[in-house]
Amino acid sequence: MADFLPSFPARVAVASKDGFSIDECFGRAGQYRIYEACAEGYRLAEIRPGIMPCRQQCRDDAAMTRAADLLADCDLVLAGRIGPQALRQLKKRGVLGLAVNLKIGDALERLRRRDARSKGAF
Repeated sequence: MADFLPSFPARVAVASKDGFSIDECFGRAGQYRIYEACAEGYRLAEIRPGIMPCRQQCRDDAAMTRAADLLADCDLVLAGRIGPQALRQLKKRGVLGLAVNLKIGDALERLRRRDARSKGAF
């Protein structure tokens, strides 16, 4: 994980179709799995419906803003793909967005291990 990440994000939103992999584009995510930090690492706190601001080849900027607002209480958003507009909207809300292709459990474990080491690679 890159050094610019918060040391231990308290809330992580994950864009996932199947609930096991980070396999969904931010703009097409139908739901987000919200994980909260706990003593063991992370626990699933809720599953939140997504806004889906990108449909087919079109992007709805107002919906992109609403999608970022939906996740403003998170520290980090992990998605299979995430474009520059989504990254800008999240950053305005103090949320870091990252495109990763991992299983959810592996990504959360890397976050936990990174916190134990204070720095490291994702």
